Amino acid sequence: MHPWIGLSDEVRLGLLTEWIVPELVDEVLAACGRRDAKPRPLSSRFMVYFVLALALFQQDSYDDVAENMVGALGEMDQAVPNKSSFTRARQQLGAAPLEGVFRRVAGAIAPPTLEAAFWRGMRVAAVDGFLLTCRKTTPHVPLLVGRWTAPVGPSGFRRPGW
Repeated sequence: MHPWIGLSDEVRLGLLTEWIVPELVDEVLAACGRRDAKPRPLSSRFMVYFVLALALFQQDSYDDVAENMVGALGEMDQAVPNKSSFTRARQQLGAAPLEGVFRRVAGAIAPPTLEAAFWRGMRVAAVDGFLLTCRKTTPHVPLLVGRWTAPVGPSGFRRPGW
């Protein structure tokens, strides 16, 4: 019997499991008809968390992500399944459970009663790490005077800075 059978459901992804709790994952798996018929090393619940971890740790290999996920569980770190097992388990899981989890948790975090969450009647959304590139044309100049930080790039556009 593989050492991961029955133990892979104990894996957690830190703060991520505050929003995506195991009960939610189990409900979505049941709704999608992807519950495990028998115990297996790479359970459906584990694979949902594994795919989320792959998105969080894009630079890492399957093995590295799996080892990071089970690092706190001493019994599991000796026998990480091979890459082809993860690939088959992802194919068996499919996209529906991940879409179901997304649809259940996606939405605004700030309550509608929080004034700071709105500006001029619209909900404030923040995007981190983007650059705005625009033409230095007549309509933009009055808005961006003194704010040009980047020289003209290969496209002929400049970046305003704030």
